[in-house]
Amino acid sequence: MENSLWRRLAVLFVGGATVSAVGLAGPDATARRSHLELARSRSPSRAAAASEMSPLYNSMTRYSTSTIRGDSIDLYYPAQVKQPLPVALLLQGLNVDKAHYSQFAEQVGRYGFIVAVPNHTVSVRGRDELFAQVGQVTDVLESMRRETQTPKSPLYKKIDPETLVLLGHSHGGMMGLDAIRGACDVPFCIGDYTIPKELKAAAFYGTFLWEDGEYLSIDNSRVPTLLVAGSRDSLITPEEIQQTYGQIKYPPKMYVQVEGANHYGITDRDNPSGSPPEPRSPTLPQEQAIETIARWSAAFLRAYALEDKTALDYLYRIGPKTDTIVEVVAEP
Repeated sequence: MENSLWRRLAVLFVGGATVSAVGLAGPDATARRSHLELARSRSPSRAAAASEMSPLYNSMTRYSTSTIRGDSIDLYYPAQVKQPLPVALLLQGLNVDKAHYSQFAEQVGRYGFIVAVPNHTVSVRGRDELFAQVGQVTDVLESMRRETQTPKSPLYKKIDPETLVLLGHSHGGMMGLDAIRGACDVPFCIGDYTIPKELKAAAFYGTFLWEDGEYLSIDNSRVPTLLVAGSRDSLITPEEIQQTYGQIKYPPKMYVQVEGANHYGITDRDNPSGSPPEPRSPTLPQEQAIETIARWSAAFLRAYALEDKTALDYLYRIGPKTDTIVEVVAEP
């Protein structure tokens, strides 16, 4: 079992060096050919799409602290919180520092979430890496429960710890998918893990779930799941993400492809320092990619974690018709 897991880890590490190896480590390209028919949206204006799913808050702020296990963590939240807000945990990509997600975290937070972005360091074959693990889900949930119960915290009584949603990028999305299906295997998870009842929905960018030549089945019976892909992602390709989408067992589930975004369409800038290099440049401006990924992610999370009818209407009626830079596949 351990050897099998290390082969899965080779998607991210090859020959002792951090590289962009997904295309080499994954299944043969012919086996990855998608069987999905993407429904292309056709409409005159992306700006019109954004106006139909508007943020609830304009002004955002940030608070830095540590989790109950000692990870440093940045919390992004509206400056004027009207009522306790749900927690959105963002699991980082391999060696992508939490600071590189600031714009995306602020954008999602504006839709009514406390967005938690931790740095989690793990020693991987003798090197310290920023490396998300499944156990962060329960760790951060308990940390947020502590924050909202601590009178000296700026988030005192501002967090709803009974509602948790997941965000993830690349390797962080893989860990999110493992968390959804209740998997806990070394080195991706240490100790015991049980899917928390507070986990209500998930949205991941640039991720797949693959091991030993097969895409893994994902039992998401308790967690509606969105996968978002960048059309120019060469590290984890849209075809690979579509194959993982096909392995998600239960609706509601959705696949959204953003035209012109590459693997780092979610980060403040392309190819953040220290991360696996993405050779394909984006053709979509970074700010537009971040806003689009955040809007669709927030809409999905609000629709299913908060039963937001406006968000639901955007996902299945307005958004696919009005957002000209996305392709959508959905099973409500």
